[in-house]
Amino acid sequence: MAANSIETTMRCEATPASAASERRPVLTLLSGPKSGTTVAVPVGEFTIGRGNDAHLCIEDELLSRQHARIVSVLDRHFIEDLGSTNGTRIDETAVTALVPLADGAIIHLGPNTLLRFSLRDTAEVIAVQRIYEATVRDALTGLYNRQFLDERLAAEFAYARRHQAALSVLFVDADHFKRVNDTFGHAAGDEVLRSLGGFLRRAMRAEDIVARYGGEEFVIVLRTVSREGVLIAADRIRAGIESLYIEHDGESLSITVSVGVATVSATRDYASPEALVAAADAALYKAKQLGRNRVVSD
Repeated sequence: MAANSIETTMRCEATPASAASERRPVLTLLSGPKSGTTVAVPVGEFTIGRGNDAHLCIEDELLSRQHARIVSVLDRHFIEDLGSTNGTRIDETAVTALVPLADGAIIHLGPNTLLRFSLRDTAEVIAVQRIYEATVRDALTGLYNRQFLDERLAAEFAYARRHQAALSVLFVDADHFKRVNDTFGHAAGDEVLRSLGGFLRRAMRAEDIVARYGGEEFVIVLRTVSREGVLIAADRIRAGIESLYIEHDGESLSITVSVGVATVSATRDYASPEALVAAADAALYKAKQLGRNRVVSD
């Protein structure tokens, strides 16, 4: 089994011993830089495409944002093209309606992306999901990690420039975080970071990317939101965290954050995803200089 995997929306619950022999659907990428990667397919609807809102996001510019979907009901599995530009095929047959999927079927999405559909034991499917979570999630906060952020931001940046769509990066940094560690200890600092991560995850949309950048720094990627809307969201985050009280070892802790915002749009461009992040970081530095607990945009 490959050590890396791609996210699914499957919720791993305790599996009864009697279900251990059940066979569950998985997809294996056969093309691209993540060839060999395996992803578990949950019961219900599972979408595949280039967009961050697809359950399985594949970085292939010739895929549509919502390219195809797999529907799983009991032990029956089907695939349907979602009106994609470059089409979906099973082996060499074009998918023009809801088509049954057999164990071992080869799925072609557009001209470049190939996947194998197969059935595996439930225990192996759960193991695949756990391996994935370990590779893309930050262990302390449960947010996405830096590697996942870099990969997704590159894809979103390319889409934004190609379609002249809005894309924003919010750089969020905890103010005076060192004081928390020095005063209450590192366990309290960890609790603050977990609480900040939980707040940010709840505050953002499902399609937004929320990641721990490192230390007490977090990065949020928002697409298709106007510059004005992003600034409103950023200040809502700032104000929400300011009113957040974190319980630890009988103490009620509070903290504030500074936020730097940078936006690429039809009228404002950046040379690379790294340049966009650097602009948000520079805005964050200015927010710190101006007294912290505030939002500054590029």
